[in-house]
Amino acid sequence: MTLMPLMTKNMEQKHIDQLMDEADLLIQQINSDALKDMEEEHQLLFEKHAEDFKKLKSKVQSNNENTEAAELKSSAEGMHEAILDIITAMKDLKNKFL
Repeated sequence: MTLMPLMTKNMEQKHIDQLMDEADLLIQQINSDALKDMEEEHQLLFEKHAEDFKKLKSKVQSNNENTEAAELKSSAEGMHEAILDIITAMKDLKNKFL
C-alpha cells in the first residue's frame, strides 16, 4: 500500500468519525430538547432512525477495527518476509566469503 491511498483512507475515516460524532450530538440534543414535544408517531420514527444509526455506527466501527487488524497483520507478514530475505542474503554472503 502506498502512502497516498493510506493518507486518503485516514482522512476519509476521520471525516466519517466526525460525521458520526455530529450525528450522536444531534440525537442527544433531540432526545433532551425536542422529543417530548413531538407527536407520538414522530417520536417512534425518530427512535427507529436513532436505533438504525446506532447499528450502522457499530457496524462501521467493527469494520474499521477488522480492517486495521488485517492491515497490521499484512504489514507484519511483509516485514517478517523481508527479514527472512535479509537473513538468507546475509547467510549466502557469509558462505561466499568464508
